[in-house]
Amino acid sequence: MHHPIVFLSGSGTECPTYDFKSLWHLLKDRFHIVVVERPGYGWSGQTSHPRDIDTILEETREALKQADIAGPFIPAPHSLSGLEAIYWAQKYPDEVYAILGLDMAVPQVYRIMEIPKYFPLLARFGHLLRRPLAAAMVKNHPAVKNNLLDKTEREAMEVITSRQLLSKNMMDEIDYVKENAVKVENGKSPQVPLLCFLSNDKANLKAVPAWGRIHKEYFSANDNAHFIDLTCGHYVHREAPDIIAESIIQFL
Repeated sequence: MHHPIVFLSGSGTECPTYDFKSLWHLLKDRFHIVVVERPGYGWSGQTSHPRDIDTILEETREALKQADIAGPFIPAPHSLSGLEAIYWAQKYPDEVYAILGLDMAVPQVYRIMEIPKYFPLLARFGHLLRRPLAAAMVKNHPAVKNNLLDKTEREAMEVITSRQLLSKNMMDEIDYVKENAVKVENGKSPQVPLLCFLSNDKANLKAVPAWGRIHKEYFSANDNAHFIDLTCGHYVHREAPDIIAESIIQFL
């Protein structure tokens, strides 16, 4: 029996369950699929707890425990949540069987990447953008355009997007990201099997020109680390789900 694949969303992904559906619907017949929605995301409410890496990881572990989902797990992190997946393997190595990196971040990325100066304004006034943006964002999402969501799911996605877009917890995560990255960087690079998909996203490369090279250097001591370069944007699971799904099946 395969270990559960645990999808962990990147920063600002309002509806993780639906956002990952383009990929997980291709895997659900072969693997146990789990999508964790952190506070301020999806159906989850807000929290007053700090967004430090230890708190975030323990919330994920507690959610899996309450759902009676046992490990070892296969985290599949997108973007920012790469820090959580790496830290999980550092802190609880027996709980992580492998990592599937969906253009995941590694800690060194945040040494280079600058937080945009307009983020404090988003934190303060972002709620004003939710309603006008939600409908357009949902309409143009690949899971909707490819008819992977029924009418009820599409309506739920729009409600969730209008509620969670630029949520306080999302903004708080950005405030903690540099501190969290330092803590993860101070630990050892995990030696678990790794399959890492890397995009050539223009925004990523502008912010971190050595995006893919940094990843390969970070995992250079891992003899079971594999990298697949993709010609697509940062949300690789939306844009290249077929390639990713087939690669995951072969890898696992």
